[in-house]
Amino acid sequence: MAATGRDSVTVTGLPADRIVLLLGQSGLPFSEVSAHRATLEDVYLELTREAVEFRAAAPAEAAR
Repeated sequence: MAATGRDSVTVTGLPADRIVLLLGQSGLPFSEVSAHRATLEDVYLELTREAVEFRAAAPAEAAR
């Protein structure tokens, strides 16, 4: 669980209906619960964000 703002919290690892049940049982007020599903593109970009496919050679190296 991570606080994402003054009025929002992100919970991972539980389905939305389970979160609603736990919030209700705990007596915590909430106004909205929404499920976010990452797209295949989101997952790919997250997995490859550190990868560099092409690197420019230094000018001296390129002339050789």
